[in-house]
Amino acid sequence: MKVKKKKINNMLKVKCNVSNLKQLDKQIDFIDKMTNMKSDKNFQNFIKNKCMSTLEEIMNQLLIGGTTNDYAIDLYKSSNHFQDEKDGFIIYNDAKIAADTKHPENYPNGEFSIALAFEYGVGIVGDGTYTSDHFSPWEYNKHNYQNSWFYIPEGGEFEWARTSGYKGFEIYRNLAIKIENNISQWVREYYNMEV
Repeated sequence: MKVKKKKINNMLKVKCNVSNLKQLDKQIDFIDKMTNMKSDKNFQNFIKNKCMSTLEEIMNQLLIGGTTNDYAIDLYKSSNHFQDEKDGFIIYNDAKIAADTKHPENYPNGEFSIALAFEYGVGIVGDGTYTSDHFSPWEYNKHNYQNSWFYIPEGGEFEWARTSGYKGFEIYRNLAIKIENNISQWVREYYNMEV
């Protein structure tokens, strides 16, 4: 997720109604401050804080505990980071766990990405009732054939557990939508407070 100069430059529309030199100076000062704001570290930090609080709101709404995934949820929530770029920043999650399998070589660096699993889901999921603005998944187990996949749960040497997979939470997709919907308001808020 990048917040780019181009986006910041285009988010506020300035109307100029100048009838004297004093008003012209005021408008020029406003434009200078807005132009310099995009490279202002305080502004970058303000936007980062807004992004992080929005992300925390989404995570608290979608990642509900009380499951066997509690450790993974806590790890995911604590693994969000910012990477500064010359034209903005990137926010990302790098939560990974050791691939608990007989064949860890099938996983990059022997690790399983919790971040990708939480975003996109794991396993085969599609019940025909889940809809999204972007896609509608397939149906399965239409005739109650118990289609799913099996695994041996931790500590269950000869007992098998069944799962149909987990739907993705689409946390970062939802974050991108909320940032796009709110960025103009955040810029105005910063301008009114600081400039």
